[in-house]
Amino acid sequence: MMGDMRRKTIHTARRFLLGVILAAVAAGAVSAWQMAREGVGPATARAVPKLFGPLFPLAGQHIGIVAGHHGNDAGAVCPDGLTEAQVNLTIAQAVARELRSRGAAVDLLAEFDGRLPGYQAAAFVSIHADSCQVDLSGYKVAALDPAAGGGAAASERLVACLWREYERATDLPRHPNTITYDMSRYHAFREIAATTPAAIIEVGFLKADRELLTAGVDRVAAGIVQGIVCALNDQK
Repeated sequence: MMGDMRRKTIHTARRFLLGVILAAVAAGAVSAWQMAREGVGPATARAVPKLFGPLFPLAGQHIGIVAGHHGNDAGAVCPDGLTEAQVNLTIAQAVARELRSRGAAVDLLAEFDGRLPGYQAAAFVSIHADSCQVDLSGYKVAALDPAAGGGAAASERLVACLWREYERATDLPRHPNTITYDMSRYHAFREIAATTPAAIIEVGFLKADRELLTAGVDRVAAGIVQGIVCALNDQK
């Protein structure tokens, strides 16, 4: 009986020691990964993305996501009190989570965020939703109007990818004829660095597309994420 107890004690001790070792290895891997994303640390740390690249396809990419109207105003408001700002923030948070899960460093930005002047990133997307007062359905995407200094190839590529991937993910129709001056001359486009590829997306209309925008956030976010991934892959 004493022998059985001793064997159980040894077995428990070994399991505990193994758990400590595994935890230490995991902590070291996370630390190495963080250093690798920042481009610092020893060569072994910088080699981590090569080993785990397939799991983290956006490793090393810096992306800015604006939750439209957040921190400034409500945006469009529905009769029952649902606001565009609420919808935008929920979607933007989902997009940021998914991008981070793929290895990207993501800034979740407010509408007039203090970090906007000169902001540099591999991609910059501002998320908005459209009116709750009209019976229209659809989405639209825009970059800075060439007449205002836009027309950069990287921004046009980001816009094209968002058009395609968002449609695939949501099945919403395209609504380019309702692109407004506030989209094509969006204030942030003229604040961030000219080298930052940038786009604004109106993800749907709060009235006709409400179910998708509130209950189908994963699909909405997936369309935006896939659009960003498409654009960044095209740059390689």
